[in-house]
Amino acid sequence: NVANPLVISASWDKTVKVWNLRDFKLKDTLTGHTGYVNTVAVSPDGSLCASGGKDQTANLWDLNEGKHLYSLPAGGVINALEFSPNRYWLVAATDVGIRVWDLEQKTVKADLNLDIKSGPKPRALSLAWNA
Repeated sequence: NVANPLVISASWDKTVKVWNLRDFKLKDTLTGHTGYVNTVAVSPDGSLCASGGKDQTANLWDLNEGKHLYSLPAGGVINALEFSPNRYWLVAATDVGIRVWDLEQKTVKADLNLDIKSGPKPRALSLAWNA
């Protein structure tokens, strides 16, 4: 967001930190996870942040107010999150597959399973949208 430039960080201390790039100071420390936080993503309009990690939960945050909005169960440790550029969807790469949520309905839109028959347990580590 050009009007309000921020950097968001995920932490092993179970927090999400929001840094103001105008004065390079900590703006908010967002708490609510029960395990380390692996990843954060910011919505295309810059108003929301999603965070996820060890507790297998995606937390949604209002960046303007610095408050928790709601949580979504992922079914596995979350390694990466990404907002859709043109829909109100969020996708998670987890230790068990890929989960897509519809944020307006707060429901699971799809689960994409990593169907590997042999070898080590598959994990989705990163992802990106192609709009």
